[in-house]
Amino acid sequence: MKRKGTKLFALVLVTLLLSMTLLAGCGGQTEEPADDPAEVALPTVGISTGSSGTTWRNIMIDALEEVGTEYKDAGAIADYKIVNNVNNGDATEQANILRDFISEEVDIILVNPNSPDALNGVIAEAQEAGILVLSFDATVTAPDVVNVTLDHYAWNKKNAEFIFETLGGKGNVIDIPGLDGHPANNERVKATDDVMKDYPEIEMIARTSGGWDQTKAKEVTAQIIGSGKQIDGAITQDGMGFGVFSAFKDAGKLPKVMFGDPGTAFFKEWKALRDAGADFKACAQPNPPGIGGTGFRIALNLFNGMEFNDGVLVDGTYFYKVSSFYTDENFDEAWEMLKDKPDDYLLSEIMSQEAVDELFK
Repeated sequence: MKRKGTKLFALVLVTLLLSMTLLAGCGGQTEEPADDPAEVALPTVGISTGSSGTTWRNIMIDALEEVGTEYKDAGAIADYKIVNNVNNGDATEQANILRDFISEEVDIILVNPNSPDALNGVIAEAQEAGILVLSFDATVTAPDVVNVTLDHYAWNKKNAEFIFETLGGKGNVIDIPGLDGHPANNERVKATDDVMKDYPEIEMIARTSGGWDQTKAKEVTAQIIGSGKQIDGAITQDGMGFGVFSAFKDAGKLPKVMFGDPGTAFFKEWKALRDAGADFKACAQPNPPGIGGTGFRIALNLFNGMEFNDGVLVDGTYFYKVSSFYTDENFDEAWEMLKDKPDDYLLSEIMSQEAVDELFK
């Protein structure tokens, strides 16, 4: 892969050496060089988020801005630019955003892809132009691209296993997944389906996309509840748990168990039910929106020529490890972190620069 930043730095270094030689030959004249090599070599960063407008996405964008501002203030990058899709989840629009970045001659592109393969062509164009491309939160199949993501399959496998086990392996469940066709969502749905193979007495009575949006998730759940079928468990993702729960609450019904948001609004409802001794169980596992900030740190290290330690990547992907999983057993641990936060707050994390540096030689 071509590295524009490295080429620029080398060019500036050669120019400085030639200038020094000429100065020495002219009696030590002290004319200042035209440019500071550090400033010339600083990269610009273009970031495509794929979609916006949900709590999870807004926190992700905040994380990108936090790291981008940190780097800019420290003189590690020249600038960064975040562009959100107008049509959430549209891969064609996202490809056009990446082409705009190419024409603007950015040095690094960070992309949260709306498709695992529909962006491969424009990614190749960016690489040919000497731009480093990194995919975060979800993966692409394009060659020579580092992906920084959760293992979305393992993440949702854990959720589904908890729900099915809590039901004793019997009952009706519904699934309110994220954006149809999104690679992260694809992996999660596959995990649920694979786990169901081990629970033949679990019946999936409805699966309808909530688009990773609280309002839509509530609407589609209300429609399913309105069918009158018995619902024992509810599977959903990320920031949709409160919407799904609200639909049940408005209908005067509760599932026996569900996945809930690792956030303040859902935990308030969960606590009220726990305090009332309700027959209700839940699990919550963060999918940190800060993965964007973590991807930003890794991309800059790669741009600066650093190499991963052996074994860090698996088929070109760094799988971010989520260490927390909340149930009734450790509810109080999460509640302590959430009780004073606003209702739309979700648990998140960004890898520190020191932790990211430990991934590299």
